[in-house]
Amino acid sequence: MSVIQFNAHKKYHVLQSKTRVWETHNDLTPHYRIIFIRNGEGHFSLDGKLYEYGEQGIILLGPGHHPIFQEDVSAEIFVLAFDTWLSDDFLQKKEFSPDFADIYKQAEHLCSSVRLTQGKPVQNERDAQTISYLINQILFEVTQQPTSHNKLIRGSIDLIVTILARNNFECKKVDEKASRQNLAEAIIGYLRDELHQNKSIRVPELLMRFNISEDVANLCVLNITGMSLRNFIFKYKADLFKSRMLKVDISEITSYLSI
Repeated sequence: MSVIQFNAHKKYHVLQSKTRVWETHNDLTPHYRIIFIRNGEGHFSLDGKLYEYGEQGIILLGPGHHPIFQEDVSAEIFVLAFDTWLSDDFLQKKEFSPDFADIYKQAEHLCSSVRLTQGKPVQNERDAQTISYLINQILFEVTQQPTSHNKLIRGSIDLIVTILARNNFECKKVDEKASRQNLAEAIIGYLRDELHQNKSIRVPELLMRFNISEDVANLCVLNITGMSLRNFIFKYKADLFKSRMLKVDISEITSYLSI
């Protein structure tokens, strides 16, 4: 497979090559880049961490980041790079090239706030297939170069970035949900331990301990128990007293708590 390279002046750069050839293209390192694994599998290291990669995998890179591929089999990659020229002056970039400036800003945010798993495909199978189709379209336009090829390439890149941004956002929502669940369990676990030791619960101290507001604490506890923070404390204290009087485990009378 021959190397395919295309550059739109001070805008975006396109490269298709084998991973072993990738090492020779350090000219793209100063830019935000998206690497797509066209075929092959193996491992790569990035910022001291080792990742797996496979077909349709995606790697998001900021300026200066350079993955080192350790091939299990010869792999083919496709690279989109977004030129950082005028990155410090977005208004000037917008004036120079309005359409590209918008794509650039979205790609910058995507590569700076990575939620997708590096080296793996996007989880939405339809989106993964669409990205593969758009890459094929870009490569066709680059090699055939009809009159309208530049506009079609830019449109395909815009769609790819939009699809990745959507999937990145979905991963962020999943991460935030898991984080809230962990926080809620930690809060309730702390309250249970303190109450079982007959300690007084002071809400301001609890909020300082977890570095959260009372609104966040209420939301976390509400999602699990159906009660506000203060109502949960009052209810659990009452049920704990009742369980001790009846000499039974409190779990037998706390239907509102399943963790």
